[in-house]
Amino acid sequence: MKKLFLLLILSFFSAQSFAGSCPDGSEPVRSISADGTYYVFNCSGSADSSNETSSTKSNGLLPDTLKQIKVVKDWEPIADFKALKEYAKLVPIPEWKNRDNRNCIERFTNVNPYPADNTLHAIWSHCQAYLHAVSSTNPQIIGDILLSWASASKDPMFVVPFEHPARQVAGYALPSTIGTFAQFYAIWYDEIAYTPDERQRVDDYMTGKLLQENFPQIYKDGKENLPLNRCDINDLSSVYSEKTDTATCGNIRKKVAVGEIMLGFRLENQTLLDKGHDDLYVVHAFINEDGIDINLASKGGNTVNYSWEYTYYSSLLAEIYDSVGYDYLEHTLPRGAKVHEHLSFNYRLLKDFKLTAQWAKYDTVMWLPYSQIKNLSQEEYQKTPNGRLAYSWKAGDKEFVKAHTKFVKRYMPELYTFDVKNYMGINIAGYNSRDDSPNFGVHPYMLHISNNPLEENLNTTKIELLRQAKLQEEIDQCAKATSDSGFNGEYDAKWFFHSTGYQPIFKGAEKLTLNKCQGKFEGIGDFQPSKDLRKDLKIMFEENGLIKVSGVLDFASQEDPRNIELKGSINSGKINGFYGSGSQIIVEFSKKPKPSELLDGRYSFELFRYAEDEADEIGNGIIKISNGQITIDESNRNLQTGDSDFYDTFIGQVDKSGEVSGSVKLDIISSKERSEFYNFKGLISEKIWGESPNEDFFKVYMKLKKQ
Repeated sequence: MKKLFLLLILSFFSAQSFAGSCPDGSEPVRSISADGTYYVFNCSGSADSSNETSSTKSNGLLPDTLKQIKVVKDWEPIADFKALKEYAKLVPIPEWKNRDNRNCIERFTNVNPYPADNTLHAIWSHCQAYLHAVSSTNPQIIGDILLSWASASKDPMFVVPFEHPARQVAGYALPSTIGTFAQFYAIWYDEIAYTPDERQRVDDYMTGKLLQENFPQIYKDGKENLPLNRCDINDLSSVYSEKTDTATCGNIRKKVAVGEIMLGFRLENQTLLDKGHDDLYVVHAFINEDGIDINLASKGGNTVNYSWEYTYYSSLLAEIYDSVGYDYLEHTLPRGAKVHEHLSFNYRLLKDFKLTAQWAKYDTVMWLPYSQIKNLSQEEYQKTPNGRLAYSWKAGDKEFVKAHTKFVKRYMPELYTFDVKNYMGINIAGYNSRDDSPNFGVHPYMLHISNNPLEENLNTTKIELLRQAKLQEEIDQCAKATSDSGFNGEYDAKWFFHSTGYQPIFKGAEKLTLNKCQGKFEGIGDFQPSKDLRKDLKIMFEENGLIKVSGVLDFASQEDPRNIELKGSINSGKINGFYGSGSQIIVEFSKKPKPSELLDGRYSFELFRYAEDEADEIGNGIIKISNGQITIDESNRNLQTGDSDFYDTFIGQVDKSGEVSGSVKLDIISSKERSEFYNFKGLISEKIWGESPNEDFFKVYMKLKKQ
């Protein structure tokens, strides 16, 4: 309480004493001291940023040449905004991150619940990623959130004091969000509709939040409950000391710094731009002469995860500085490495995770010690839970090229061999990789394609033509080999959705046609996945009967389409694949017999339930046979034990020998809580028996009579 009174008193006198005292006549920027007892006023950037970087004159670090860059009038980092918007439409929206009543937009607008513990931080992080993605096609979403913050009587994005239990989580989450939202705002600035007053309010709010951010400690000394030490810019080894709070020189600072730089350019605010360069210099000071970020390399078993994720900022800044004529990839970092050498090292790290072993052993992220992975091979590491999250390994170099396209074209052109624009980095869990990260507000490729639309679109066209030519050659070879294949023909296909721990749910049925190595679903029936998506699926099968289906489906909801891949065998009559985590898509199919016109016509049918030599009629109606296909007349059908709509699930056919086969879902005991699929088989002139794999007491049979 004494500290609070002291702060209030000092704020009054400080405001009176220092207002308008800068040499250029402007008002100084106010920030809070490290111990929280007084305000610090500075005419250019934060006191901590200035103090940390001013000592570089005598410590052997190279000077910060980025400080020579000045704001430009009417800055525009996007050459073709139409190309930017068109690309944004291609990026999948991670709707799953907004489920389970998370209400991400409302949560961020009100900062409620406050990110106070690890669970709430995880949800906050998911929502941050979701908002980056969904706002790319509707920038007003983040625009409205910023306006809400700027208009509040009390700033909802405040960070609680050091003594508060929520300080560690909130001290990371909230400044990080300000940083990435500032990046987003700087790019989509003119696409967000504000009145002049609202625009000024948001500009002032974001500028103030960034200038006041001096990155106080958020981690405590476990023994003394005191703040850990700040990073020592003169000592690389300080970042892997257990006494150092690496958050003061790490990823929070990088996110904020890039936000300051981008918004500084946008608002033509040199003070904000200079502070961004000061803050970025502190982060860069921990990249050694070989281009290795020691702060990130020392994260124990997370050494690759951290090191790789934050390389994205190198390419984002390369695009930003290109807009003012500066070649950032050739920029020299404080300890002598160039930015492109930093990226080259991280490419090698993806091939050999042990390159950072000498620093990773310090385990500055304690929950996954390096000892748990240090003896693994590269292949074994990639299969670990944390390794699977680090990178899309199965895609080879594609994620690297997508992140660092400008770098690759210049320094590693041999990797630029695929359709970069349309690669969205879907990983094995079905989540898009990095395109919806919480850790940067704009994906670097989004800027790259908007500044190089002709080149990127020509590459897409070239790769597509080559792909189509190669595919056609394979199809021609396969078609020749399977022209008389027994796999060719029409199949009855049933769609199921299977969540772990539950019975598969039948979704609907349709026709599947296979012919000469290719296939197509008929795309009928109002069930999910949507019929248009089913119809557009790419289906290929091989001479040996292996079959693969790929494309986009929307099983969970029409607002959440996802790339899928189903595999199986025609011989087994089943294909399946994952849809998200723990859920599977299953398609079961059986070949339709060749039709016989001699059996075409109308038939009356009776349906019986049978058990222990007793049969009870439970249904009747009219069926039609046309070209061997059997359908039940909707106006002439009855089911005494259940809803007659069950007959809608009927699929049946008859071959030229008169053998009937098919299936139907039935309730045969008047129970609203159960129903089963029954598979029928028998001669048209006899009882056609049906059995269910889920019912071992009752059977059913049908008797047909031609009218």
